[in-house]
Amino acid sequence: MTYSAQEAESKMMFEFPLSERFRTFLRIENLYRRWLHYLTSNHKDDHHTGLLTLLDLYDFTFRNDVKGDLLSELGRYKQSLSQYYSSPEISEEKLTQTILRMVDAQKQIEQSPKFGGNLVENEWLLNVKSRLVVASSACSFDMGFYHQWLQEDPAQRRSDMERWAMPFAPLFDAVVFLLSIARNMASSKDCVTLNKVFQQPLLGRKFDILQIEITQTTRCLPDVSANKHVIWLRFARPALQARPTAVTGEPTPEEISFRLGLCGVPNSSLESQQPHRSFCLV
Repeated sequence: MTYSAQEAESKMMFEFPLSERFRTFLRIENLYRRWLHYLTSNHKDDHHTGLLTLLDLYDFTFRNDVKGDLLSELGRYKQSLSQYYSSPEISEEKLTQTILRMVDAQKQIEQSPKFGGNLVENEWLLNVKSRLVVASSACSFDMGFYHQWLQEDPAQRRSDMERWAMPFAPLFDAVVFLLSIARNMASSKDCVTLNKVFQQPLLGRKFDILQIEITQTTRCLPDVSANKHVIWLRFARPALQARPTAVTGEPTPEEISFRLGLCGVPNSSLESQQPHRSFCLV
């Protein structure tokens, strides 16, 4: 199904990880995108926020076995995608390019040290990190050396942050690549709730990401529960100062239409899930 530009703008996408590994990958992707956004700015306050995001990346990747998880998932995807060589729907050339890129990503990750561990080698960043735990501690009278850095030319600050983020380059490339493959392997369908609730049996299939696309005018948020057998959705109204309020008890409830996507390589037959023809172009 294709949408016009106006329809696309009126829709909102929610993504939910269906495994702890992909929860980690989605969080890294979110931090990476935020860091890129602030990096492109020239304002010192944006660069301050960008550096905070980079320090969050150091912390998050050091606390988690991201390297081992990525190697495992890249291997699983490579093995699963290899089965599509027998599918007439898939370009063999593009499939080979995708698998070769996966092999290269694996090699880059294997050759990298533990992500986040190199922070101890930079005393300047360590000093900044240790002082920023205090609220509003970036004032000139608290951190003169940091205040001085923020007055540098924007191009110099940007160059510094790019250099400090360089050890994460293989991680960024692998996470973005893996998530793009997973999303492009989505099996999607249009759905409607029953009493504001929806259940999707998994029938023994394993997926990595759940996508829920709703219109901007839908005044309900999806609450997701999942196990290896079924995905259960309950829609509730958002509240700014309280927990979401269930809408199943409304006198004349209107059911919610949404598009459900299940992303990831299949662990069943090829007929149950086919990737898009362009899935290699990522």
